[in-house]
Amino acid sequence: MADHDEEERTTILMEATLGATYLVREFLAELPIPVVVPELVTETTMAPEAVLSLNRARALIDDEPISEHAKIVYRDLILEWFTAYEILVLRKIAGPAPWRLDIAEYALERFGALAELIESGEVDNFGFDLDES
Repeated sequence: MADHDEEERTTILMEATLGATYLVREFLAELPIPVVVPELVTETTMAPEAVLSLNRARALIDDEPISEHAKIVYRDLILEWFTAYEILVLRKIAGPAPWRLDIAEYALERFGALAELIESGEVDNFGFDLDES
């Protein structure tokens, strides 16, 4: 029974991670200098170049005419997506382990919090001072 629950949870987390890709692509396309990332999943296969392009997009955030707070949020959003995706790939390769699913789930929760900041327009009011030492 536990194996079935873990497989179901894995499926749910992978679907959520793949769904989050569409949100990342949308957010990046809406930046002042739009960043276009190809779809991660085509009709028949995964597109590894899309994963690589997300990493390039993370670097391009520095060139956007947005606040430093917003740059941090966008970069962290992409890193949280990478965390969830990579840990689910690792689970597939290295085998099931409950902590791997917990890591992916927690990364998606952090992803969701960052996505809410972007959607609400609150990315510049998120409570820390970059000038503090």
